[in-house]
Amino acid sequence: MCISVPGKVILIKGKNAKIKQKGHLHWVDISSLGDKIKKGDYLIVYQKAAINKISSKDAKEILKLMDSASDAGIKSPD
Repeated sequence: MCISVPGKVILIKGKNAKIKQKGHLHWVDISSLGDKIKKGDYLIVYQKAAINKISSKDAKEILKLMDSASDAGIKSPD
């Protein structure tokens, strides 16, 4: 099972965006989302391709839940 961590857009160059996920920087392809992506948006990514834009509120809630699960020692299934 795959779990996608929301990433915050910090830079856009053409059809690619640099995102920050849990302190790590990654370049992802945003071409499937059209021109609606801007700096500060949160994205859900699968294999280096952005598949959805989510609200800041939803992203922060997901990140909080993931941190809580990690703090409790809960690991994702293999």
